Amino acid sequence: MARRGGRPARRRGGAARVMLTCVTLAVAAVGCGTDTKGNDASPATGRTTASGPTYVARVNELCADLLAKVKEVNGGGGHPGPFPIAEYLAEQPRLAALTTAFDAKIDAIPVPAAEREEADALRAFQDLSDRATAMLDAAASTGKQEKFDAAFGRVHRMLDDSSVPEDLLTQGIVCNGR
Repeated sequence: MARRGGRPARRRGGAARVMLTCVTLAVAAVGCGTDTKGNDASPATGRTTASGPTYVARVNELCADLLAKVKEVNGGGGHPGPFPIAEYLAEQPRLAALTTAFDAKIDAIPVPAAEREEADALRAFQDLSDRATAMLDAAASTGKQEKFDAAFGRVHRMLDDSSVPEDLLTQGIVCNGR
């Protein structure tokens, strides 16, 4: 199996998840600062220009807001271990509504030509997230916990094996709630 550019696919294990966590913690720890040109900047707002924050800064702000809301829905810790179908089905309508609202806000952000690559990375991440959710929805609809558990494992492997989350981080976007 080859990834784009002919590079061989490699198994990442939990590396993508670990990197996402590390980046999130690093962003939180850095706080506000000043860039080398003296412009006030922070991970939440990014460098501002006469026309306002950059696309990436606006996206990261929406992503941070989404993550806080997702944590409210799932009790703050997510589901790292066994995930009962009943919990998934109870949470999913609220999470789907949050995702739909988030995507609408993202779609409303103008994308300057200079930030097209960043927007494309986010779209690829949204598509990957949608595929993962569809897999979990289909498995949950069977009512069989073992099928759901298997799908949950496949989703995590899919995310670990994909370069999409890493590509998103490379573009400066941290969107763990999506």
